Amino acid sequence: MSGTVLYSIVSRGKAQAVFTRARNAGSTGGTILLAKGTAPFNLLALLGLADSRKEIVITICDHDISNQVFDAMASTPKCQGVTFAIESERSYLKQEIYIGEGEERMKSDYKMINVICNQGYSEEVMGAARNAGAGGGTVMTGRGTGTPEDARFFGIQLVPEKELVIILVDDAHHDAVFDAIISLPSMQDPGSGIAYTQPVSRFEIMGSH
Repeated sequence: MSGTVLYSIVSRGKAQAVFTRARNAGSTGGTILLAKGTAPFNLLALLGLADSRKEIVITICDHDISNQVFDAMASTPKCQGVTFAIESERSYLKQEIYIGEGEERMKSDYKMINVICNQGYSEEVMGAARNAGAGGGTVMTGRGTGTPEDARFFGIQLVPEKELVIILVDDAHHDAVFDAIISLPSMQDPGSGIAYTQPVSRFEIMGSH
């Protein structure tokens, strides 16, 4: 058994309705984050319709019920946004640790690029991403916890001025977008930022139900 992480990025005020449907479909818990969208007005704006306030619902569930939970979240009435799933190689569910055994998974044609950068540089990151073919992204602000272990994380000194940018891109544009981001001058100094990619196992644009 392994876990599947489900994400829904929706307009502010809609996250609770999405999570209620996830819970009714079998999910036992989740997290709601506040964020801002950065996408322009076009079909490629996969993470939003325009610069606006967003909420992100994150829930993790057993793989065997992930499709029913996904479908419930993605079909939330009167809710526009995007829902996607990422298989976890290792997860902590119901007070037990599950490690994926490499079984075949449903795969989409998208990947999620995650970028942690210093506060104020998310627009520069998104500018480079768009120029390389990305449609849009979502920006979240974060804070370090101030523990000694957090002082250095992947070379970054975690302080209360960080931004997390997540960008969904198709396989054809992934390498160009990723390379454009990590080539930015603002990403060259030690501790200036990190970027990593996760495969997306399922993807659907919400709002058509």
